[in-house]
Order: sequence, then structure tokens, then C-alpha cells
Amino acid sequence: MNETAMEQVKEIPKILIYEEFDGHPIYRKGYKDYVLGVKKIEEINMGTSQLQWVITNIINAHLVRTLPKGFRFGPGELGVHVTKGTNFSADIAIYRKGQLKTDLSSVHYSKTPPSVVVEVDIKADESNYFQSEEDYFQRKTERLLQWGVERVIWVFSSSRRVLVADNLQKWEFIAWDLPFVVIDDHEINLWDLMLEDGFQA
Repeated sequence: MNETAMEQVKEIPKILIYEEFDGHPIYRKGYKDYVLGVKKIEEINMGTSQLQWVITNIINAHLVRTLPKGFRFGPGELGVHVTKGTNFSADIAIYRKGQLKTDLSSVHYSKTPPSVVVEVDIKADESNYFQSEEDYFQRKTERLLQWGVERVIWVFSSSRRVLVADNLQKWEFIAWDLPFVVIDDHEINLWDLMLEDGFQA
């Protein structure tokens, strides 16, 4: 059964939409089990895996220790509104001092590009719109950079690699036991930090 047929068989609740790309819904991993009746909606994993959560928090804790006052950042899948019909989630978004204006009316997705977006693994099922997971993360990265994000970082736990994309021309894959710059001169060695945190290699 193809993706269109699956969607016609059973209406997909909005809660299973993870992101939106050019007006196309990008669903959470596991949504097909709901459509096929294998799982109920409450059985679909809405959160991250333990490993994803630990990595995200290790990076965030490092930033808390090393970034000077004034930066605004944190984990929690910030929703960012890139353009009409394109809304993404960011595992960690880093804003420079004064970059993000917030008041009591700030109840929608952020329309201000972060300086840095850090993503840990892929939580979307890309198959209804993209050719592959690689196509998904490449096009998401391109769109974020075009929007004004200075640097996009992807951590891929299955391959133990990190992608650092500074602009549309310069993208670099490195092993996660090598240091890389998160923002300005603030460098991180993810593997070392994971071992310090008690990660079981």
C-alpha cells in the first residue's frame, strides 16, 4: 500500500505530524503503525529515545558551562516557522544575546532564525515526501541555512558521525570522537563528554 492510499484509508491526527515542508506534512516515525491499525495513537512514540535524550542533554549541559551569559538556548524541540507551509522542530536552538525578542504574545513558533540548530538523530518518517532520510536531512539543513541559521549540526548516533554545515557550500562529516565547533570558538568533543557522563561504550 503506497503512502497516499494509506492516508486515505485512515485520517491521520495532527498530533502525528512532526514537521511541515512546503505545505506537506512530515509525520512522526511510527505513524504507519497507527494508519494500519497495528498501534493505537497513544502507543506511538511521541518522545525521543533514551540515547537521543542523553546526547541532547550532554550537549546542552556543556553549553551551560561554556557559553557566556547572554546566549539563549536549550533543548525541547523549539518550533521554528521558516516560511508559509514550512515549520520545523529544533532539538537545540542557540540564539545570541538580544537576537530573540519574547513577550506574552510569543505563543507561536519562532520566526527568528537561531544562530545554531543542533539535531540529534531523525525523528520523522520522511517516506511520504522525501526519497530517503538523507534527502530529508539535507533538504532541511539547506532550508535552515537559506533562512538565516549560521550553522546546522546533526548528530547521528547509529553511524557515530556528526554533520556540521556552516553554509550551503561547506558541509563536513566527522566522527563523533573528534572535536567540532558549536558556535564561535566554543568547541565540543561529544564522545569525551559522553564518557565523562558515564556512557557505557
